[in-house]
Amino acid sequence: MRYAQIKAGRKLHLVFEPGEGRDSAHLIEAGYLSAPLCGQRVDDNYRMTINVPLAHACKRCLRVYQAIRSRESE
Repeated sequence: MRYAQIKAGRKLHLVFEPGEGRDSAHLIEAGYLSAPLCGQRVDDNYRMTINVPLAHACKRCLRVYQAIRSRESE
């Protein structure tokens, strides 16, 4: 899981890295990142990606991430 920024000054979104995904049927290929978990559209590329948040992440991304995590623990 990485944080990605679409445009300067915007929120950080959670994205899946290569080898990760919502489940084993939807894994991300090497060299690519997923779309933000919240479903926001990315026109071109991400401005930057980082491992730790510099600011608060998108609340919709966090909510989807928590739902995925709670489904895995069942």
